[in-house]
Amino acid sequence: MRRFTALIIAAAALVAVSAPAIGATTLEVVWMGWPKNLVDMQLEDFRRANPDIVLDVQLVPFNQLFQTLEVRLASGRPPDVFIVDGPMTASYAERGYLMPLDAHLDSRELSQWFPASVEACRYKGKLYTLPYATSSVGLYFNKDIFRRYNVELLPEDPGHRLAWEQVAEIAKRLTIDASGDGQPEVWGLIIEQCDRPYQVVPFAESKGGRPLSPDGTTSEGYVNSPAFVEAATFYWKLFNDWKVSPKGIMQAPIAREYFGNGKAAMMLGAEWNIAQLRNFSDSEFGLSPHPYFAGGRALTPTGGWHVGISSKTAKRDAALRFAKYITGHDAVATWAKLFGNAPARRDVYASMKDVFANPMWQTLIYEMEKTASPRPVTPGYLEYESVLKEAFSSIQYGADPAAALDSAAKQIDRELRKYR
Repeated sequence: MRRFTALIIAAAALVAVSAPAIGATTLEVVWMGWPKNLVDMQLEDFRRANPDIVLDVQLVPFNQLFQTLEVRLASGRPPDVFIVDGPMTASYAERGYLMPLDAHLDSRELSQWFPASVEACRYKGKLYTLPYATSSVGLYFNKDIFRRYNVELLPEDPGHRLAWEQVAEIAKRLTIDASGDGQPEVWGLIIEQCDRPYQVVPFAESKGGRPLSPDGTTSEGYVNSPAFVEAATFYWKLFNDWKVSPKGIMQAPIAREYFGNGKAAMMLGAEWNIAQLRNFSDSEFGLSPHPYFAGGRALTPTGGWHVGISSKTAKRDAALRFAKYITGHDAVATWAKLFGNAPARRDVYASMKDVFANPMWQTLIYEMEKTASPRPVTPGYLEYESVLKEAFSSIQYGADPAAALDSAAKQIDRELRKYR
């Protein structure tokens, strides 16, 4: 009888700890559609420590996320907290969707994040989002292919990078069409996000180009500047003149499959590939720092997911607690372990040295500290990205770079006019 009573008391205690308090606040969160079991693992500690908050987490697939947020944020009932793609911070802030956060964080808290991550959270001098994740890009290479064709391995130590002109010459040597049918068995270079501004705009920035005017509302004279045209011409040659890169590989997973299976000698790709390439155990891979143009600037694309709080929320305290938790050390460390992406917090790298001691990670951490360059700050980033993607896609398929960029600049400016 005593044992039965003890079990009843223990069960009651467990319910008291895990069940939400009567009158608990329900916090609506729109989040990326990552696997629910992994998201639940990351939120477990928050739920345990905050029984007065019930999380209504809505997982939205990436392909539907931006459209879903556009509809929800413009409605009379937006979510209390939502995930924000870094360059969308300006757009949401300009339209009044985000609550300013400067009063709720001090300089000590902000110092835990990479400076480039914090920069991407600001708009017109105010902090509107908190960094959740960041990213970096490097030049992955297949050591087996390099050795097979007697090509010197690329430098792997942080801070020592090749010029794009050198990469192009190496790509020519490692584009292998043994059958002579015009379809190489091995391509010299594949670009993981070959039409997205995230990975293609840095080509132009290395040559001194600016993606937009300083106020983020003018494209003419920037997207079609001489530096952009020169960079786009180099990009055009990769696919159409030198023919060292395959056309039409627009999806990152497909590019990774090409590279991982030995169909490409080099891949310009982001940090998540460090974990993903473990699935291709038959090859040995290396990572070289992000290339730059000779005489130009060394810079590396960066950016990632942020967390925003709705300006209309009536649950500010609960929303702040959640936003600080999900961007705090423990939650971000858990997320890094589960997904293998780059934390935006410096202290996570310090506390997980066993994970980030990998030479590939050391290269990218150097890049995130020294050469990181966020995407342009503009309230019209969605429009900017859409038009520029179309332009680079057409250039890849043979369109004249100068004409394509002139057309893109005009289209972007028409879209940005409403923000002036």
